[in-house]
Amino acid sequence: MTRLLAAVLVAAALAVAGCGGGSNEPKTVSKDLYIAESDQVCSTLAERIRSAGSNDPQSPQDITKSANVLADLYGDLENKLEDLKLPTAVADRRGAAAYVQAVSRTGALLAQLRTSAKSLEDAAKAKDATKVAAAGNAVRAALDAFRAAQAQANQKALAYGYNLCGNLN
Repeated sequence: MTRLLAAVLVAAALAVAGCGGGSNEPKTVSKDLYIAESDQVCSTLAERIRSAGSNDPQSPQDITKSANVLADLYGDLENKLEDLKLPTAVADRRGAAAYVQAVSRTGALLAQLRTSAKSLEDAAKAKDATKVAAAGNAVRAALDAFRAAQAQANQKALAYGYNLCGNLN
């Protein structure tokens, strides 16, 4: 009898432990739910991204500041998207992961933009025209590379069915 009671108690304890502790997180995530959650993330950042992109930096310091803001915003976007649970269905998960990976690829490009903007600022302070020209070209190249990666991410988002996440410009 003692063994039977112990076995029942162990089985009950294992069953309770497997219940998930009352988490509100769904066990399965549909594509529609994932898109809604992702678009909410994009919605919170969209205006800040548009605002950051709408200013026209006139000085090397402004360019550095804008590069840092843009890199920080896309870093926030990447982190928040990575925090979301991907869809459960394999095909749906693949498309969502492709977008998140495309956003992740902008990180290295934005790091290059930050570095080249800072180099431009330093060259301007040193009044070195040769370095200013080289750093200016590096800023332009980094920004062009980021915009190309951003366009690819937007294309993946639109193809997957996102609404707001496909229009972050």
